[in-house]
Amino acid sequence: MSLLLSGQGEKASPLLRTARKYCTHVSYALALAGFLWLLALPLQTLSRRTYFSENAMMPGQVELSFGSEKHIEAMNSMNQAEQLGGEQRGRAVMAAFEGLGLDSEMQRFKHNGVSGINVHGVVRAPRGDGVEALVVAAAWEAGNRTNADAVRLLAGLAQHAIEQVNWAKDVVFLVTDSGEGGVEAWLRAYHGEGGAMYVRSGLIQAALALELPPMDACGGLALHFEGRGGQLPNLDLLNIVQHVARIERTPARLHALPDAPRRASRYTHYLQSARLLLRQVRAQAVGSAVGVHAPFLRYGIDALTLVGMERVGARGGGNIVSVGRTVEASLRSLNNLLERFHQSFFFYLLPANGLFISIGNYVPAAVLFAAALLVHAMNLWWLQGPEESRSEAPQARIPRINAYHAFLRRSLPTSVGLIVRVHALAAALLALPMLVPQVTMTDSTATAYLFTMSLASISLVLHLSDELRSHACLADWRQLKALVCIYVACVVACLSVMNFSLAITMFVVIGLPLLFTRLSASPTRVHRACTMLMLLAFSPLSVLSVSRYFLASGAVDQMSSPFRMFLSDFNQFGSPVYALICLVYWPINMLCMVVTLMP
Repeated sequence: MSLLLSGQGEKASPLLRTARKYCTHVSYALALAGFLWLLALPLQTLSRRTYFSENAMMPGQVELSFGSEKHIEAMNSMNQAEQLGGEQRGRAVMAAFEGLGLDSEMQRFKHNGVSGINVHGVVRAPRGDGVEALVVAAAWEAGNRTNADAVRLLAGLAQHAIEQVNWAKDVVFLVTDSGEGGVEAWLRAYHGEGGAMYVRSGLIQAALALELPPMDACGGLALHFEGRGGQLPNLDLLNIVQHVARIERTPARLHALPDAPRRASRYTHYLQSARLLLRQVRAQAVGSAVGVHAPFLRYGIDALTLVGMERVGARGGGNIVSVGRTVEASLRSLNNLLERFHQSFFFYLLPANGLFISIGNYVPAAVLFAAALLVHAMNLWWLQGPEESRSEAPQARIPRINAYHAFLRRSLPTSVGLIVRVHALAAALLALPMLVPQVTMTDSTATAYLFTMSLASISLVLHLSDELRSHACLADWRQLKALVCIYVACVVACLSVMNFSLAITMFVVIGLPLLFTRLSASPTRVHRACTMLMLLAFSPLSVLSVSRYFLASGAVDQMSSPFRMFLSDFNQFGSPVYALICLVYWPINMLCMVVTLMP
């Protein structure tokens, strides 16, 4: 506090006077350095080769046996169930599991507007005590495509697992007809949160989800590993699957993107790594549907989804048996785990297959962004008071110090009150959609709700600005902007250690416009108008409207509403994106508009 007050009446040191002079330039330089750090992430100098931290897993060291006629017959046993629907299909799957010798149970569920049937079967470990388990899951549909081939493969793997005598962990095979919602309901019941489950096993160590869309020939596997809220599985799990898939000559690629050719230029390698990183940032920041594995990550279970890719050309790839052998080898390696994954990384970025960026190499970008906001806030706080006069006598500075303290006592409650009033409207934005049944929240109603809240926000901004103009002595725009900068810096810093991609996204949509809001004490009308246009372009309504086109290849199509998707994810899976939009993004955007219009 003495550092802040030293510029408001007390004699400042030469170093402090220099800092005050160049503080604004330093804040912009820090923000620029943060963006340059992000641009450097695709470079191989910041990456390391992946390696196995758990030496006991021994991936690829066992003799595989999946693919016999008996396994194919078990896969064909699901053909009858595929023709049915609803509870009849669930009973057919349960009968098939019981015919294979699994302890089976069917679950009828209804959770957060999602209802359906789950069926699971347990292969008891001959060498285990039932306290640990592995899960293989598949849904009848994956998005808008049928996923029956994955269910057939799951039945074949169940037949193979029941024949083995070397399991140290139980293996649970789960079939659901409601995708992520079904897996979420099953996990709730498994952990005693949503009804009783009588056929169960022990603590789930890891899970693999299968998606095999209809295709003529399998050209490899795409690995999807992000969860809602940016959760990531342990890096060793990804390393296992990629290693055994390479042995089976079934390429396992991150987000279905191949690596650049070895002899390609550095520029090509950079662009390919940047493309893969952008896909990961989108998946982690949005926190939307990326696979059936996502609910497992929410329960602290390492999981990922294996998605079959159509073969392009006549060379490479495999078939459904090679995919089954890849899953078999992965399960055999996971069976060797002596305890939960804990030695490898839980926070990482993957610029290419076989490379990773640890948290110590990518989080400095978020730190630089937070530092830019803090330095900018410090400069604004210093600028509140009058300039220091070097020839001024010490006795003459005392009235100015007293006047500054009186100003703080008068203006701080006003600035804090503005922030509280804006967040009260944000809390209403967060709570009102929860009072509406999910079935009535369509894309049209979500868009209408967004426009209504946008009009309410603009009305509040105009009202607060008019109120501050009539009581100009009660508040100062520098003080309000400084408090908002500190608030955003804390949000970015806290998010960076939990969800780096979301932290960077929040800085781009609220921190960057905040830095360029009201650059002078007496802006012209043209400058105010340009700033308001910039803030409207970065407003939640504009960003959510544009984002549907960037999310079209991922979680939503171009005709659906991202706002509705975020709301559904918040209600069903506890995704934090909707809460951050309502309680941070929206009010900060309104406060920036208030700062722009203040006298």
